[in-house]
Amino acid sequence: MKLTFLHTSDTHGFLLPTDYQNRDDYSAPISLSRASSLINSERQRLGKENVVVTDAGDCLQGSPLASYTHSTNNYRDLYTFTEAYNRIGYDARCLGNHDFNFGQDYLTYYVDHNKAPIINDNILDKETDVPAFGKEYQIIEKNGIKIGFLGITTQYIPHWEPQDHVKGLKFVSAFKRIKHYAKILRPQVDVLAVIYHGGFESEPTTGVATEPHRGENEGYKILTEIPEVDVFLTGHQHRRLNLVENNTAIVQPGYRGEAVAEVTLEINDQTKQIEKMSTKLLDTKDYGPDPEIVSIVKDLDQRTQKWLDQPLARLNKPAPIENAMEARLHGAPFVNLLQQMQLWFTDADVSATAIMSETAKGFGKEVTMRDVLLNYPYANQLCRVKLTGKQLRHIIEHSASFLEKDDQGKIKFLDRWVKPKPQLYHFDVFYPVKYEVDLSKPVGHRITKLRLNGKPLEDDKIYHLAVNNYRAMGGGFYPEYSMDKIEFTLDKDYVQMFTEYLTKNDVQVDTTENYRFY
Repeated sequence: MKLTFLHTSDTHGFLLPTDYQNRDDYSAPISLSRASSLINSERQRLGKENVVVTDAGDCLQGSPLASYTHSTNNYRDLYTFTEAYNRIGYDARCLGNHDFNFGQDYLTYYVDHNKAPIINDNILDKETDVPAFGKEYQIIEKNGIKIGFLGITTQYIPHWEPQDHVKGLKFVSAFKRIKHYAKILRPQVDVLAVIYHGGFESEPTTGVATEPHRGENEGYKILTEIPEVDVFLTGHQHRRLNLVENNTAIVQPGYRGEAVAEVTLEINDQTKQIEKMSTKLLDTKDYGPDPEIVSIVKDLDQRTQKWLDQPLARLNKPAPIENAMEARLHGAPFVNLLQQMQLWFTDADVSATAIMSETAKGFGKEVTMRDVLLNYPYANQLCRVKLTGKQLRHIIEHSASFLEKDDQGKIKFLDRWVKPKPQLYHFDVFYPVKYEVDLSKPVGHRITKLRLNGKPLEDDKIYHLAVNNYRAMGGGFYPEYSMDKIEFTLDKDYVQMFTEYLTKNDVQVDTTENYRFY
């Protein structure tokens, strides 16, 4: 017989086929609703009794619809949002790191109203060491085949979230927990599946490291050292991944519902042994949105669109981003405006930020809620960090290490930051320091000029840096950042800050370029 797994992950609240760039455009090749139609079609084609459906988290944050749902402070809206996911009919799910972005009360309500079992092996109650959400494992039966599920989430969440979002919780290594529970569950089932909101620290086929091995992603270690796992259903890195390696079927379906990952197991009817396994990714773009999900979220979506078109402020002149890649290398008025705002709120000496979206367009003269969320889609908070001049230089040098020159002398980003998953949201630029970077010099020694207010940075002098909490708590593998250097964190998100800053100030957008790479 054949058993098929259909897997989603990292839908980030994109329930309908729109990226919210334009109010009336619902033709985007993404969404939970398209994924739902694909899953319904496969269930009908293969027989419901032969299909298992799973999800690896990051549902509560990411889309303007998700932001609006949280902004209403009305749990009836969160209930509606959750019902869209319930419509899929998942057999098992796990949590993602971004599901913690709005705090534990919000997350607990979502978990409690989720009809699918939430499997959670490594986010524990600090006092009791039992799962803080969901259950340790799930066993289901399909056509006489017993399938066991384990669920794990990247242990790195405390490095990114404010303390109150993780208070009372203990985050344990995904590898350690799967190693423990696989030995317990494997003898009880015919197929062992692991749902992991996490990815691969090394390439699954070659073992070549793709990032520092600090525990954020432990997929390669799980794959190569825990042979009990048959099916590895991953997420977090937004990769499109499907392969069979180490007798394990591995998938990851991109993000925003662009694809559903499929694993097919051919199982001997008598022995219940897996005889063959295959994987593929099914794009959702060829499937219309599920009418039931459209009906569930129609009112919520309409209110989101009205909310997005709310005018927030008027600028004296536009602050655009003409091209995200060019803006990273040469600066852009919007980036300067964001830095100016961070300095205003923190009274810091220097500000750091990244361009968060490849489709970011910056601001025109009229600024709406839509403009803010499309340019800064993350639920970050702003911190002020205390650093020496030497430490700040190390941080800027790390950012400079993202770049190189190709054979024609053109400046480009290193492949590791562009593929297999684009991670240019890690590339920070700094303001109002004036700095120059010589890319022909060795990494770590590339800064040729670094001045603040006309004076060189002093190694032993204390400076204050404005930067988001994701970076200040370790996101992006930067040196020097640590919890003890955070002086304070603002209890505001970026929508609140932009609203306040733009309405309380006669903002003069700085259009000067303050850094140069050569």
